[in-house]
Amino acid sequence: MLGLLGATTALCSVIFAFARLDNRHICTLEATPAGISVDIVPAIANTVSEATLTACWDGACQEQPFGQRMNQQSGLSAGDPVMSTESAAATESPAASPTQASDPDERHVFVVLSSLPAKPVDVTVVLRNQNGAPVLRERIRVTPQVVRPNGRNCTPGGPQAHLQVTGEGRLTLHAQGANTPTPSR
Repeated sequence: MLGLLGATTALCSVIFAFARLDNRHICTLEATPAGISVDIVPAIANTVSEATLTACWDGACQEQPFGQRMNQQSGLSAGDPVMSTESAAATESPAASPTQASDPDERHVFVVLSSLPAKPVDVTVVLRNQNGAPVLRERIRVTPQVVRPNGRNCTPGGPQAHLQVTGEGRLTLHAQGANTPTPSR
């Protein structure tokens, strides 16, 4: 077994050496998913039993429930339309989370939207408690950005946006952006 491991390590070293000599950039993390990540503060996340994210553009909408996965700490399953971790310290695929939650106790959910464009999108997040009463219902316009996890010389991944539900119960861009949430009707 060690012989195979040693041979594999040696082969990888040779490949990387040639790539450096030829100024080639090896691309990994191909096919990062298109989608929207949402960080939710624990005070609100702990009250939620049902949650949906709806993204609309060009007159069509995609709705994805994510409430059941939000409070689970289980690992990610391949092909899941929603991927989540309970904290930034949990083991997670790099493609599933373009950024880490700023608060280690925040719930981080990534909702896969395969046809999400890199242009303005109206996103509505609805969080409901165990009685079905709304805890949060807010809409925000965001422009997902194409992700390039391996740099400009590699194939781009899918467009992604990163939102946050604050302790005040507001839906905002995770990074200090200019988008202002608009309450849903």
